[in-house]
Amino acid sequence: MTRVIETMEEYVFVKTPSSPFSPQRRVYRDEKVSMTRTFPKEQQQSRKFAGYSAWLSRNMIDNGCTLTQTLHVLQERCKDCNVITPMLCVEQCSTWSVKKELHETDRILSRHQHELQLVNAIKNRRRLAILRILRNRSMNIRNLQKELGRTRYHHSKKTIYEYLKPLLSAGLVRASSNRYQITLYGRKIHNIITRHYFSGKLPIHSEGYEERILRSLLISAKTRKELLEEVPTKSLSRILKRLKKAQLIIDRSPSDRVFYFRTKRALGLESLSLTQERICNSIPRTGISARDLARTVGISLRRTYRYLRNLRGKKLVFRRNIPVRHELTARGRRTAEFLEEIASIE
Repeated sequence: MTRVIETMEEYVFVKTPSSPFSPQRRVYRDEKVSMTRTFPKEQQQSRKFAGYSAWLSRNMIDNGCTLTQTLHVLQERCKDCNVITPMLCVEQCSTWSVKKELHETDRILSRHQHELQLVNAIKNRRRLAILRILRNRSMNIRNLQKELGRTRYHHSKKTIYEYLKPLLSAGLVRASSNRYQITLYGRKIHNIITRHYFSGKLPIHSEGYEERILRSLLISAKTRKELLEEVPTKSLSRILKRLKKAQLIIDRSPSDRVFYFRTKRALGLESLSLTQERICNSIPRTGISARDLARTVGISLRRTYRYLRNLRGKKLVFRRNIPVRHELTARGRRTAEFLEEIASIE
């Protein structure tokens, strides 16, 4: 906290000749002259609380406030500040610095495909380790290299800088005077990562199709046909294979994938045996599998298939394959909830 006094001293440099006896040479030396300025109590109070802005904004983010709410609080504090000169505000006021950072974050969030850039930036475990280290304090490359070495990530400074580039581009980290510091936006993202136990297990350098499918399956399980509305046909098989390998989705298929249904054709138009008529009357509107139908009618499964073939030939019964449905695993649900939350950050 900055100590505030009622009287503040400022210094100006005045050019004076080096010797009064040699004015033609015009040689000057600097003299430091003290100037005293007294500030009103209102200005002293505003300057006193300006140092709390960085601490306040970090605590608001950690307590669940949005970036918009944090910016609104800082703007309200600026209304009570009577700054002497604009340069003093720019150079010394922490409130102005935090506001500038939040405005820059808002510009980054409005960029095209920022969400894809953000997710690709945090899919790497080393970048997650960098965020975790920078959350506590700012560091230069050398100190960051030492801290990463303690977590068994031994890399050169050039390699570490390559890991920092996506974080800088996504607005999670900012550079200042050869030091790197996590932004408020990066702090919020890191809090969400910690809360959802996100470990970065997603395909790298993707076009966001995997993330789109995970968020879609968060609503309900979907078939292959329904997932084709989210991603291109040529990419779906490869994407599903990646998600299954990462244990993020599983396939759910019924034990009997073939169901039989009644047509609208009247039974009186065909000559049927008593067993065939019983089979037709036992088929519900929602369909039934051959195994359940055999159990309902009380005949063997083999005879049931034979009767069903005859009924299909008479246009009284048709069959339909029940498609496989894809759904999220427990890990996949956590990942999808994480993606949904970072997509709604404001």
